Amino acid sequence: MPLYRRDRNRIHTDLAHALAHPIRLRMLELFTRDPARPLTASTFFPDLDGEFDDLTLPQVNYHLARLQDAELLPG
Repeated sequence: MPLYRRDRNRIHTDLAHALAHPIRLRMLELFTRDPARPLTASTFFPDLDGEFDDLTLPQVNYHLARLQDAELLPG
């Protein structure tokens, strides 16, 4: 199998993994509605806290980092 094909599949897998969590989908939705929003966990946390049980700021930070790693949000 050619190298470029493996890389393309890896990218699709990374994107699918990044979008597999409901918190990440909600974060993308919030960013789409307000692209001027600062991309920090503390700006997302108030919107997400009421929707997801037992959510912590470090968890929001983790999900933000995964979206940025997948280049779905600016880093």
